[in-house]
This record gives sequence, C-alpha cells and structure tokens, in this order.
Amino acid sequence: SPVVEFDDRHVALFVASGDGRLHVGAREFTLAPETGAYIRPGERFRFEAEQPMRVFASVCPLADAPVFGGELPSSAGEGERTVAVDPANRQAMGERFFQMLVDRSVGSTVLTQFIGEIPLSKAMPHRHLYEESLIVLRGEGCMWTETRKARVRAGDILFLPRRQLHSLQCTDPGGMLLVGVIYPGDNPSISY
Repeated sequence: SPVVEFDDRHVALFVASGDGRLHVGAREFTLAPETGAYIRPGERFRFEAEQPMRVFASVCPLADAPVFGGELPSSAGEGERTVAVDPANRQAMGERFFQMLVDRSVGSTVLTQFIGEIPLSKAMPHRHLYEESLIVLRGEGCMWTETRKARVRAGDILFLPRRQLHSLQCTDPGGMLLVGVIYPGDNPSISY
C-alpha cells in the first residue's frame, strides 16, 4: 500500500480478512484475521500483502482524510503494536464476552479497541461517557435508541456519540460478533 498517515490522531486497525504485514517506520508486524493494531499519533505506516486484505481503521479524533505518500521514517515507537484474538483472554459480561485488543498494553492511553460476542439477547438500555463505534462482523440484530430502531447485520458500522442511550439486540440464534472502539476511554463495560 502507499504510506499512510493521520497526523496527530490515534488509529486502531482491525484485520477482518487476509494476511499480511504492517510496517510502522522501520518495524514490521504480522497481521492475520481478527488482529487489532495500534498506530500512534504522527506515525506513518503501510501494509504489505500477497492477497487482498480487508482492514478497518478507526481514527480518533475524527480526521477528514488520511495523508498518502512520503517515506516511512527509519524509527518508530517501542513495544508491541498488534494483538490477536485469544479465547484465553476473554472477559465475561453476563452471557456476553469481550477481549481487549488495542489498549494500554500496546501503548494506547485514550483509544480502546475490543472484540465481543453477543448471544441471542437484548442489552439493557444504557449510556457511555465516551464515543463508541461498532463494526458487525457476524450475525444480525437491532440497535435501539430513544427514538429509533435500526436493523443491523454483518458489514454494518454503527456510531454512538457520547451519552447516546442505546441497546444492541442480537436476533441471530448463532450470535453476533463485533469489534468496537471507544474514545476517549479504556473500559467498554462502563455504562450508566
């Protein structure tokens, strides 16, 4: 891919399909499906793959567009940048589970990415003090707010502003798998 930069924003990447490598400066990280990756503010990156990859980028705060081109710098920040889904790292929330992908463990202090599975159920209406975006990877259901009900299914992307009352309902007997990003925040289970 070309070199990409989002200036002074935090970026969480999520690999939905395909295998490849992520280059951040002179560093290289292996990417596989259901892997999250963190790009720090001001860093440039690019992808390398033999076959097409499907990667979602969550940019916080919102940017109008990426900046393409330029060279990768010869250095990049230290530490691990990628986290793969690992059933041993799941955290239960009732009948639901989630796993943190991008968080403080990879150097992110304000953006958090998680993956979660929701069984056939409906969450209690709640609010968050952070913005939340959700990408439905598998399954279907309904998103409820104070004034609307919208059907959602695999491939849909949902955005919830701060303090938006909402409830996600899974209507699929096979459950719903989603990846989410919260900003600014570090715990997707905090609600009021």
